[in-house]
Amino acid sequence: MAEPSKQVYALREQAFSFLKRCPDCAVVFDKDWTVTWANPAFEDRFCKRKAEGSSFLSFLDAPSGHQMRDVQSQLFQSARQLELKLTTEGGKSVAVQYLFFPLTVPGSRKTLVAGIGRDRTADLALLNEVIQLNIELEKKQKELSEANARLEQFAETDQITQLYNRHYFFQVAQHFWEEARRYKLPLVAMMMDIDNFKSLNDTHGHLFGDYVLQQLSARLRTNTRKSDILARYGGEEFILLASNTDMATGLVLAERLRSAVAAELFVMGACSAPVSMSVGVSGTELGTFPTFEALLESSDNALYGAKHAGKNCVYAYADLKAANR
Repeated sequence: MAEPSKQVYALREQAFSFLKRCPDCAVVFDKDWTVTWANPAFEDRFCKRKAEGSSFLSFLDAPSGHQMRDVQSQLFQSARQLELKLTTEGGKSVAVQYLFFPLTVPGSRKTLVAGIGRDRTADLALLNEVIQLNIELEKKQKELSEANARLEQFAETDQITQLYNRHYFFQVAQHFWEEARRYKLPLVAMMMDIDNFKSLNDTHGHLFGDYVLQQLSARLRTNTRKSDILARYGGEEFILLASNTDMATGLVLAERLRSAVAAELFVMGACSAPVSMSVGVSGTELGTFPTFEALLESSDNALYGAKHAGKNCVYAYADLKAANR
């Protein structure tokens, strides 16, 4: 069996051999920062010569040098982990993560500091790449979110008037219809149609016709309430659903909308024309409607009554029923 002293010596030789072959940058220095030993990995990276006798601080950039001086006394007492910037002979700055620990010299009261450092350049490059990828991912996610929002808007909105489209209107309307039936709340439906729209298109062209649709929609939107559901029904027809609204209030609202359209000429460049619309109004208080479609049909019938009455007017379903008696 080997003597204890020989075993310790063998272990020290193994450790020393390991540090010499280690790819990490190992260095030992004294209290004056003088390097007493450095492994080949350190010398190949930072001095291309023997580092022994050099000041360890000479391999550091200025901020790292100040950092080492600030913790000098602590290095000789306990282990300390520090990230330092070392400079190669070519002037390149290299980030190295060091673990420093006090090293007692056998047979002496002298204490040295040993440090093993790992080059973090690759780690930082990877971190930077990950950061860039995350930035790109966030950008793509934002673009996707905006694209989905646009698709959702396209699914709900008529592209010419920017009002709700017919499909979305019926989705929302069904909810208000069921709520009105459940809680016995009044509900008003309006069908609106631009008078003589075909003639307007034939006289001034389809561009002016689209302009009228846009501007008329803006006037309608300005004069409706937040609770009203306004949509383009198709062509030159518009539809409005007024929840928790009785017929008297609905007729006032309908007249306000009709007046807003007829109040001013529609002007686009050299083209100008007066525009009017007819409105048919019906409500749940006028009868028992088995479905929402039945209520809508009654307002559509009232719209025909407005057309026959001379156009540019509001016509109630109750008046149509009275006229047909």
